[in-house]
Amino acid sequence: MSTVEQQYFELLRAALWGTKVSIDGEIDWEGVLQIAKFQSNVVLLADLASRMPDANKPSADMLGKMQSLMRNNLFRQMRLGQILAPALKLLREHDIEPVVLKGFGLAALYPNPTLRQIGDIDLFVGIANFHEACTLLRTLPGSYNWGDEVDVGRHYNIEFGQYSLEVHRVSADIENAKLYPHYAAMEQEGLMDHPQRIEFEGLEISIPSKEFVVFFTFYHAWHHYLETGVGWRQLSDVTMALHSYHGQLDLEKLRKWINTMRVMKPWQTFGYLLVECLGLPEAEMPFYDASCRKKAKKLYGQIMKEGNFKRANNFKRNKPKRLFWHKAHAFIGIFVDFFHHVSVFPAQAFHEMSNAIWISFGKIFKKK
Repeated sequence: MSTVEQQYFELLRAALWGTKVSIDGEIDWEGVLQIAKFQSNVVLLADLASRMPDANKPSADMLGKMQSLMRNNLFRQMRLGQILAPALKLLREHDIEPVVLKGFGLAALYPNPTLRQIGDIDLFVGIANFHEACTLLRTLPGSYNWGDEVDVGRHYNIEFGQYSLEVHRVSADIENAKLYPHYAAMEQEGLMDHPQRIEFEGLEISIPSKEFVVFFTFYHAWHHYLETGVGWRQLSDVTMALHSYHGQLDLEKLRKWINTMRVMKPWQTFGYLLVECLGLPEAEMPFYDASCRKKAKKLYGQIMKEGNFKRANNFKRNKPKRLFWHKAHAFIGIFVDFFHHVSVFPAQAFHEMSNAIWISFGKIFKKK
């Protein structure tokens, strides 16, 4: 771990846990912020930087830019809250109780909820309520959509200018037919049978059960890693969920879910990094396994090299614009991802590659 990486994690841990920064010497703020940009957690560090002693603060210009991002995130949260409130009211008037995925529910677990970056609103309504919910939400003032929800996959987008409300019929795409019934049962229990009701910024919302929050937050990060690139923002979410619900989880249920979805080794490997890099107490990491150290070291290198949504991956970023070359680039990307993942999670890498190839050729033959 380089000096700038050590400083980045010292600052990130201080932001997450409210601890004192203990960095000897000058902070390489330019290098730290470059990492934070790729990992999508500049806002957390911006708040910390504004409260540090003058000797350790970034330059006035750099601090000003960071604080501007922090204000933008606060405004975004406020605007999304203004969209969410009437959406909840409308659905509840028609006996539909949506469950908020990610976003506001996870922000509530942070010491300062306004510092958790939020992209869009994700509302789970289930398959049975999906059509009615989409029909109702399209009537909200200021909304825009791209047509009916008939052909969408797991969610349907309703736009409010630069903000999106995603209406979910399912919470995750489970392409493995053998695993789907198991995940559907977990979804039924965690989202429909036993949701939590919490208050966030004066708004009463339903969020998943505690076990489902923990599992889904990890599973979402895991799929980021496999498909679009995972960052320390998602792993911070997992950390805050485990810390907030420590001592309140049904660990046997959680163990069953993890094993059923065949992700115990990824869970333990990521968990090693949550403890070592983000400061989660080992006692708060269920099924912790120190023997994952070598795998975790490789995983760490990949996360730092690629970044959230693979922002630091030049191959992924430089997609050709012409249709043929774009498709060829995407196909080559299957093998690039395979060689990237196979050194850490060989079984999952082979499965993902074969599945991606099958889907790619399936689309070609379907068109014919």
